[in-house]
Amino acid sequence: MNLKQRLQIALLFVALLCILLTGWESFHYSRDTIEAITFARLTGIRETKKRQIESYFHQIRNHIVTLAEDRATCQAVIAFRKCFPTPVTAPMPGMIGSTVEPFRAGSTAMRGAETDAYVRARAAYHPAFARFARRFRYSDLLLADAATGDILYAVSGHRSLGSSFGSGRANIARAFALANVANSAEFSCLVDFAPYEAMDSLPAAFVASPVFDGPRRVGVLLFALSIGDINEVMTSGAKWEEEGLGKTGETYIVGDDFTMRNDSRFFVQDSASYFRSIQQTGTHDSTLALIRSHATTILIQQVKTEATTQALLGNTSTRLVRDYRGIEVLSSYTPLNIPGVHWVMLAEIDAQEALSSVASLRERLVFAGLALLLLASAVGFVLARMISRPLVALTSATERFGKGDGFHPVPNTKPDEIGLLTRTFNRMAETMTENTARLQKEIHERTRAELELRTSREELRSLSSHLQSVREEERQGVARDIHDELGQALSALKLDLSLMKEDLHGSATDAERRIVSMSGLCDTTIKAVRRIISQLRPHLLDDLGLTAAIEWQAEEFQQRTGITCSLTIVPAEITLDAPRSTAIFRIFQETLTNVARHSGASAVTVQLRLDNTGIILNVDDNGRGISDLQLHDSRSFGLLGVRERAHYWGGTVSITGEPARGTHVSVFLPGDFTTG
Repeated sequence: MNLKQRLQIALLFVALLCILLTGWESFHYSRDTIEAITFARLTGIRETKKRQIESYFHQIRNHIVTLAEDRATCQAVIAFRKCFPTPVTAPMPGMIGSTVEPFRAGSTAMRGAETDAYVRARAAYHPAFARFARRFRYSDLLLADAATGDILYAVSGHRSLGSSFGSGRANIARAFALANVANSAEFSCLVDFAPYEAMDSLPAAFVASPVFDGPRRVGVLLFALSIGDINEVMTSGAKWEEEGLGKTGETYIVGDDFTMRNDSRFFVQDSASYFRSIQQTGTHDSTLALIRSHATTILIQQVKTEATTQALLGNTSTRLVRDYRGIEVLSSYTPLNIPGVHWVMLAEIDAQEALSSVASLRERLVFAGLALLLLASAVGFVLARMISRPLVALTSATERFGKGDGFHPVPNTKPDEIGLLTRTFNRMAETMTENTARLQKEIHERTRAELELRTSREELRSLSSHLQSVREEERQGVARDIHDELGQALSALKLDLSLMKEDLHGSATDAERRIVSMSGLCDTTIKAVRRIISQLRPHLLDDLGLTAAIEWQAEEFQQRTGITCSLTIVPAEITLDAPRSTAIFRIFQETLTNVARHSGASAVTVQLRLDNTGIILNVDDNGRGISDLQLHDSRSFGLLGVRERAHYWGGTVSITGEPARGTHVSVFLPGDFTTG
């Protein structure tokens, strides 16, 4: 791409980046803000409904306690008890409430006089009870005998009148049992919703309170609560939108069995859509049939979501979850404080509706971004053309000048930076043209001098290498001569002396002492000869290779200097050609010599390693550390020798030191070597 295209793309990229960042920040800020506002609104609605429900049940408790304490209620229980004969049926096993007297099933027919008494008692008390139940919208109001558990009276004209609580009315029986063991007239208890046979198996909850005649408990007063009142509170008469819940918001109560305690808005509002949505979540057909047949979702619709689970654990919060329809909603949940039941309340609205304004904002941001991109493209095209035109001319002149096509001044009279650059280029080109000839001459002379210097350096290195080879050959020859001639002569001399000593037959004469002295001198000389031979050319290097020679040198260095020498060779056997083996060995010898002479170290660590790139020798000591002055001293012939040996084979040498922390020497010779 040329400069013009790059400028256009750069400007377009900057515009796109700004649009994306601004749009992203605006979108997420708006989403977070709307979520926070929606959660706050849901929480406000939830708290309002919570107070209404808790107040509703608090009023019910006040109603039942007040009515149970009323003297007329006690008289009604006594009057109705007289209307029933003593039952003769046996107690039914499995009744609820082991602390009360046994409940009995079945009913006993009244005699004529008892029927008349019941009619009179009902005529006396029914109007007041009926008004009370109608005024406070209770489904039924019942009186039960504390001693027998018989139903004595019901506002609805209970069809089980005269019978005791049986297993078919488990929640009413439990309410009776709880109230019938209370010792206080102010006691009241609430039992959760369950199907109630007397109301065609519709869900009903019961509140019960004991009725006392002085200190004696004579009966139990029970209120039957229908779903209507709770539905009225939770749905506000189907006015969800007026309460700020929009088209998909609802508030509902869930019990500890994860079923609803009021009808779902979607069931009430559009049952067909409701059934389709819950069917898609995998709800069983039998559950759908129950909801259709009972025309309610109470005690049937399962609401086991993340929100209900957290609320039943006692947590109050807001979060984005999937509801019982499998739809993503914004949910605000909290436990309800109603004694006797474990309920939670939730206020929810579909995320799609709550965040619809965010979706609209996203669409507007996309359209605005596209428009801005088009505008940025047009502006970028104009700016790029204005900037690139003089630069193209300057580039063309520079290219011709660079190819040696002579100097062609670039006309440009603009006072901006590009004009300044053009004028500077013209002056520079003129100066360069004048200096080119002079520079070419100097370059020619320097090239010739550099060639001569390089030739001289190569000759010196060849000479140095030749001298090293000649010295090694001389050392090898001297070592061989000393070993073959002087060593054998000394050994023969020692043998002769030993024979002479045996010929003396153990006589302690002066001659024998001289012989002993001469023999010891021969041993010392032999050791010295061997040491000189090893220093000149270790026979291990020729006989057993580099690994054995390095190990011998490290051990000999440790014995001779007292400096601990730790050696690591990887792999265990390394085989190199003779010249490179000699180079590595001599470098190792020179490095140990420098350690012994100058470092003041007490320990040396040596690592010899072979990999697929070459051979590496690392030597570290714990001495005083080599200084920069010592490292670059022209009289450090040992270091110069190490560098020259490595350089001859194309290798490198690295020597570093830290004061009081020692010196590190690393030598690398490249090549593809083999291991033994």
